[in-house]
Amino acid sequence: MKKHFKLYKSGKNWCVMAIATLGITLGLTGIANADTNTISTPIETTQAQTDASEKVSAQLGDTSTNAQTVTKNASSAQADSNTSLVTNSNDNKVGVDTFKTVTPIVDEKASTPVQPQSETVKDGWVKEEKGWTYYTNGTTNTGRAYSYLPTITANGKGTGSNWYLTDNGVVQSGVQQWADTYYDFDPTTYLRVDNNYVQSQWGDWYLFGNDGRILSKVQQWAGTYYYFDPVTYLRVDNNYRQSQWGDWYLFGNDGRILTKVQQWAGTYYYFDPVTYLRVDNDYRQSQWGDWYMFGPDGRIQTGARRWAGSVYYFDPVTYLRVDNGWREGLYFGADGRLVNGGFSTRVINWFLQREGKITYSMYGSRTGADGTADCSGSMTMALRTAGASAPQIVYSTETLHSYLLNNGYYLAYEGRGQEATLQYGDVIIWGKKAASLGGNGHTMVATGSGNNPTVISTCYLTEGQRGTAIQEVNYDWYWNDDNRPYQYVYRLRDQARA
Repeated sequence: MKKHFKLYKSGKNWCVMAIATLGITLGLTGIANADTNTISTPIETTQAQTDASEKVSAQLGDTSTNAQTVTKNASSAQADSNTSLVTNSNDNKVGVDTFKTVTPIVDEKASTPVQPQSETVKDGWVKEEKGWTYYTNGTTNTGRAYSYLPTITANGKGTGSNWYLTDNGVVQSGVQQWADTYYDFDPTTYLRVDNNYVQSQWGDWYLFGNDGRILSKVQQWAGTYYYFDPVTYLRVDNNYRQSQWGDWYLFGNDGRILTKVQQWAGTYYYFDPVTYLRVDNDYRQSQWGDWYMFGPDGRIQTGARRWAGSVYYFDPVTYLRVDNGWREGLYFGADGRLVNGGFSTRVINWFLQREGKITYSMYGSRTGADGTADCSGSMTMALRTAGASAPQIVYSTETLHSYLLNNGYYLAYEGRGQEATLQYGDVIIWGKKAASLGGNGHTMVATGSGNNPTVISTCYLTEGQRGTAIQEVNYDWYWNDDNRPYQYVYRLRDQARA
C-alpha cells in the first residue's frame, strides 16, 4: 500500500487528498490492480504548519506549477498501477516503476495572514466626479470657505496660490453667495470675477464691481449708466428710478440712462445730457433740433407759458412754440412772445415782483404794505395795479367775485368734480360762496394755460415761513392736494386787453 498526498485549497482552508495504491504480483505476467481512495480533509493554517513539521512543504509563489506536479505524479502512479510488470524491451511501454511519495508543498508565507495595503491619502487638489476637491491629509473643510490655496490647473497642480471659494472642499464657480452678498467665479479658472457684466448659471445677467461684489442701483458700465434693482440685482429697463444719492434718472428699453427729450408716463420730459437730471421750468432744444418748454414738474408744456420775462404759446398737439398767431384770445408775435394781453401780465407781475418778500398773514395789512399779505388781499392789490377800478375795501374770497365781474371778467367755469381748463390770466376762487371765509377759501391767477398750467398766489404752503408766501405751482397738483375744492374760474372778456 502506497499513499500519495495532494495539497489543495477549499475557500479559506487548506485540504490534503490521500491517494492509496495496492499492488499484487501474480507470477511474471501478474497484473497490479489499484484502488484509489480520496480523502478531503479541511485544515487550518496551524494544521498546514503541523504537516510542514512532517516534511510537507510547498511554494506559494508557484502554486499552479506545484498543483500540476502533484496531478501529474498522481496520474502517473495510476497509470503504472495498471501496467504489466514485464514488458518487451522493443516495446515502448513503461516498465516497473518505483513510486515516490508525493508530498504537498506549503508556502511558509501562507502561515502569516496577508495584511491589506492602505489607500493613498488624498492631499491637495483632487479631480473627482463632484469637481476639484481640496484635501488636507485626507480630509476637506466643512461648509463654505474662501481660502488661499494652491493654483488649480488642468492637472490640479500649478505654481503659486489664489483665492478660491469651496463648499465642503469642492471649488465653486458661477454666481455664489458669500459674506452676505454675491460674487461670480469663472467656470474655467474658478477665480473671482471683478468689474464685469456676467451671465449666471441660471441665465440672468448681473454686474460685479471692482471688489467682486454684486452691484445695485445706478452703476457705470460700458461707457454709460444702468440701474440694477437692489432686491433682485437685475438690470431695470424703461423706468424712472431714484439713485443711491437721491437723484432720479430715466432708463430706456435697453437699460441705458436717457438724455434730452424722452417719453415717460404719458407725457414728455427733458433730461440734461451732462447731468442726466430732469430739467424743470426751462426751454430746451431736443435731439432732433426743435425747442420745447418744460414746466416746474418737468412735463412738457402746452398753451400760454411764461418764460424769460415774457409769455409764449405752445401748440397742444406738436408742443412747438407758436409764432405770429392768435391763441386763446391772445396774439403772439414773430419771436413767439405775447404782444397784447397786458392787463393779465400786469396782474401776474405784481406777484412775481414780490417773490421772496411777503410773509403770509391774515391779520396785518393783507396787501403786502407791511410785508405781510393773504391771498384775497394780494389779489385786490394786483388787480388794482393792473388797471382795475379802485377797490372799496380789501376784498375777501367772499366779496372778490363782484369786484372781478365789475372789471371785465366773466364766470367761465364753476363746479367741483372736474378740473377747470385754465387760460393765461384767469382768476380762480376756491370755496363755495357763503362758505369761503378765512382758511376755507383761496384765490390765485393762472400764469399759463392748457395742460396742467401754473398758477401763482400768496399762500400758506410753506406754513408761514418768512418771505415765502408767494408761490408758483402746478394747478393740477395744488387742486388735488387741497382735496379738489369747489372752484370759480373768472376770465377776461377781452383777453388782449391792454
